[in-house]
Amino acid sequence: LLVLCLESPAGAEHSAWTGTWVLRENQPGGQLTMKIEELTSGWKITYKVVGPGAPGASHTTIVTLLDGKDVPVLIDGKPSRQTMGISKVDGYHTVNVIKFGGKEIAVSKTELSADGKLIKVETDYPESNPGAPAGKQVQFWDRKDRTGTP
Repeated sequence: LLVLCLESPAGAEHSAWTGTWVLRENQPGGQLTMKIEELTSGWKITYKVVGPGAPGASHTTIVTLLDGKDVPVLIDGKPSRQTMGISKVDGYHTVNVIKFGGKEIAVSKTELSADGKLIKVETDYPESNPGAPAGKQVQFWDRKDRTGTP
């Protein structure tokens, strides 16, 4: 389950989010990277998942206008039952409502560090969410590069 929420801040801060990021605590033998690209209006976020012993990688893509409206989550180019609604709070904070089959399953709050080198994601899972433990999960993403090239 991907729970990251990202948003386009205005002006120079906008480019601080773009680039490639690596999840700090990957599973042994696996890696999760996230590439954020600017679009004419909005963002394209692509996650690349490489698992231990997997012959290839899986790609998950979200294209959002950053207006808080639900957008589909595509896995290897195919629609999944998951959506994300990403909203901007300010240039360093976002909120993302994550749904599966139309039902809210989590809310993520994201913070970009002042130096642009770290993204912190706090995700709250309700008690009624089957398949995920209730409570808060915290992830840290470290910047790999600013160009967006994995």
